[in-house]
Amino acid sequence: MKDKKVIKDKKGNWYLFVNLVLVVALLIGIWTKSSAWEAKFEIGNLLLFIIIVNTILLFKDFILVSYPSKKERSSGRKAKSLMPLRAYINSTSTIDDNLLKTSIQKLKEISECEYLEIAVLDKAQSNTLVSVGEQPQLLAGTRFIINDGILSIKHSGQLGAEEVCKITEEHKPIKFKSKLTRLRAALIPLNLSNARLGICLFYNSKPPFSPRISLTNTGFFLETMISMVENSHNQVGGYKDKTTGLILYKNYEELVDNELERSERYEQEMSLLTIKITDFDKLQDSEKPLISKNIASAMKQSLRRFDLMFYGKEAGSYYALLTESGVEEAEGIARRLQKEFNKLIKKLQLSDDKKLILVIGSATYQTDATHSMGLIEKSADACAMAIENNIDFKAFSGNQKQNKKSESKK
Repeated sequence: MKDKKVIKDKKGNWYLFVNLVLVVALLIGIWTKSSAWEAKFEIGNLLLFIIIVNTILLFKDFILVSYPSKKERSSGRKAKSLMPLRAYINSTSTIDDNLLKTSIQKLKEISECEYLEIAVLDKAQSNTLVSVGEQPQLLAGTRFIINDGILSIKHSGQLGAEEVCKITEEHKPIKFKSKLTRLRAALIPLNLSNARLGICLFYNSKPPFSPRISLTNTGFFLETMISMVENSHNQVGGYKDKTTGLILYKNYEELVDNELERSERYEQEMSLLTIKITDFDKLQDSEKPLISKNIASAMKQSLRRFDLMFYGKEAGSYYALLTESGVEEAEGIARRLQKEFNKLIKKLQLSDDKKLILVIGSATYQTDATHSMGLIEKSADACAMAIENNIDFKAFSGNQKQNKKSESKK
């Protein structure tokens, strides 16, 4: 294959050379005010000929490298799916820094880029959170800084800094081309916890310079992924219950608000489930922790890796936040959760007077609400309507099929 490419390149050079001879002969003819075939190749004409040919040949390689072929451009625009990466994350049992590292490595492979870096930005410097691939020489010693909403890159040596862009609330992806160096990269601004700003950089030394993935979807994925890993560090102190792994209620409203803000920026749907167990108050005190363990186990089996699970404000109540889920997806997950819960409850062989049924109300952003408190209220209202109407599931929009609790028990 390599030999064929060399032969093809040689043919291309001869073709270019012959065409240049014809063009130069025409130019000399125009210059001497005579026909091209009557042009005399005197010393001046020959010098002109040599200058033109050498100039074009000198910049030929640069032109060909700088502008990809039509095939390259078309193939570069076809975005590759992130589903293999999501499947990998869902199959892992441990959420830690190593999961972040391996996930970014797989993202690098999917995007077909040479180097990928995620950094946390500050006014004076940027701290690398994770990087994969060999760092290019163009990025050695450089750092991104943020000041007054302006993202800049500070180059190494005496080159100084140059402005990249103004960071907007939408955090749109950026295709950056440096005016000081030959650096070209795709950048994704990231909103991190504690009002921090991050940046994800994709680098390729040759065209196509942008990765073969949707930068918007990748930004949403990375923000959720980093948040999930950082939240896993907080399990010991007042964030999650040690026994069940459910997030404590005191963190509920803040996390719903954070996730809705992220869904709004990336124009993604999000659903919230309010979950209540009927006859929970009839259980003995020794049975209640066991039921909580079972609902937590059912949630872990039914929900996806990026979804969040919470304890409710009252005993026997819980919440589930479903990222990237519309009305229909929310009902599907709710039905799966009810099925898993019923399986686990049957094994406990509780007395007949205790009919533990999972009643779920659902509300979806933007179908039902456009802000976090509205979503929380409407999800709770949907659950209350389900209990009032003696059904086990109710979407606030009212467009979903509803089955009676007796059917769910069967």
